[in-house]
Amino acid sequence: MFLGFGLRFGAPKAGTVAPGPVNTVAPVISGTAAVGQTLTTTNGTWTGTPTITFAYQWRRDGANISGATSSTYVVQVADQGAGITCRVTATNPDGFRAATSNTITIPAASVGAFSSGFSSGFSIAA
Repeated sequence: MFLGFGLRFGAPKAGTVAPGPVNTVAPVISGTAAVGQTLTTTNGTWTGTPTITFAYQWRRDGANISGATSSTYVVQVADQGAGITCRVTATNPDGFRAATSNTITIPAASVGAFSSGFSSGFSIAA
């Protein structure tokens, strides 16, 4: 819709690109896929008007992990058997866009890996 004085409102014309940074290389997670270990994500590579700032949201099987909003994440027991990704959002004066990292699969807990810490104190001697 044209309102005069060179102002237009409404959806952009077909073929135009939305404002904001553009991701050219996806973020990458590194680290050991085990409970208690720290995973780290890169920002990936972005183009756009400087200065670009970044925000992070770690996800377990596609769902946001509450409070996991830094570039590092410590693997939790709840992550066992799940795929972990990080969604990196890049923001500049023109807008924002997000890109999702590779998936790191956290191995499921092993059967017999749990120890109650209980000892009966009995032993059997031959």
